[in-house]
Amino acid sequence: MGMLIGLLFLVLAALELMAGVADGGGPRVLFGVLAVSGVWTLVHLLTGAAAVFCTRSSRWAARFLVTAGVGYVVAGFAGLLPLPSAVTDTLPWNTAGICFDLALGTAMLILGAGWLRRGPARRR
Repeated sequence: MGMLIGLLFLVLAALELMAGVADGGGPRVLFGVLAVSGVWTLVHLLTGAAAVFCTRSSRWAARFLVTAGVGYVVAGFAGLLPLPSAVTDTLPWNTAGICFDLALGTAMLILGAGWLRRGPARRR
């Protein structure tokens, strides 16, 4: 599951870097829906790379899912707050981006917490 999430983030970052997918006039939006910037692209690249790296063991993958899930939920809630323009210019949020961060973060938390709670697989 961690590999799938990592690949999702790497594809998302690659789409953000493509010229035709993210519109260049004014605030850049991915597919006309998600607000993107260079910082968001870097965050998605690093998240994807970390997810792919952490799939080496199930314990690392579960910890990654919990840690990244917390990060994306915090980012989603931060998008709901009135932040200074210096922050919102660097990390643009729109309603779709906030919902994406909250939904993805919550899903990652649920998957990671369930994986950690289940514990390591026992051999018979």
